[in-house]
Amino acid sequence: MKRESLLNRGLASLIHLFSLLLTFILPMLVYLGTKKRNKYFADHAKEGMNLHFTFFPILLILNLMNMGPVFTYGLLTLETILILIAAIYALKGKKFSYPVIRYFKV
Repeated sequence: MKRESLLNRGLASLIHLFSLLLTFILPMLVYLGTKKRNKYFADHAKEGMNLHFTFFPILLILNLMNMGPVFTYGLLTLETILILIAAIYALKGKKFSYPVIRYFKV
């Protein structure tokens, strides 16, 4: 297995971190731009899309059902923790799979 350069690992880590602000948009753009050129970036982008496409409908349903801020903030905290773990794994050059629904196979 080829070891990724520090630059590639750092950029993949930033994909995860910036997805905190840009949700699924950044991973989708990265995936569409790199799917044929860089499998490492494409895999990390697919993981980010899987995370956000799983959590977004749950957050939407919680808000529509007026389940209260406790559940919403709890889910957002869990999402943030998972993203931080994924960013650390990406920086180390390791593969991390979010425990979510697999819309996009990695």
